[in-house]
Amino acid sequence: MKKSAVTFAFVLFFSVFMTETSFGQVIKLKTTALAMKFKHDDNRWSDWSDWERTSVLIVADDNRITVYSKEKQVYDIIENEGKKTDSDGDDVWSYFCINEDGARCRLRLIKRNSRNGEAQLYVDFNDMKWVYNIELLET
Repeated sequence: MKKSAVTFAFVLFFSVFMTETSFGQVIKLKTTALAMKFKHDDNRWSDWSDWERTSVLIVADDNRITVYSKEKQVYDIIENEGKKTDSDGDDVWSYFCINEDGARCRLRLIKRNSRNGEAQLYVDFNDMKWVYNIELLET
């Protein structure tokens, strides 16, 4: 029962939250794991790192996503690039953003339809990427 309630919460979260440019309400998420990759000098990407367990709060509200990691990450949404379904059948919401240092990046929220509705937040810069496994916090 709890798993179906969580799946329902994710479906509701992604269908309502991700279709709007302005969030209109505060959405809180919790990370459970983190992996990273980096671009080498020869423009090849490293493999993804091993997953590290994490428990970090993510708050989305009024065109901003804030990740309360050791170093707070603030991403202002410049453009909502909309929702797409990828070749695996996963739903992907993409946002072009700028961080507090003025660096441009893309945030992608992915609902993995093929894996029991797991969700991830990708943060993509030109020279590095990281991904959080995330869960919706009940409010």
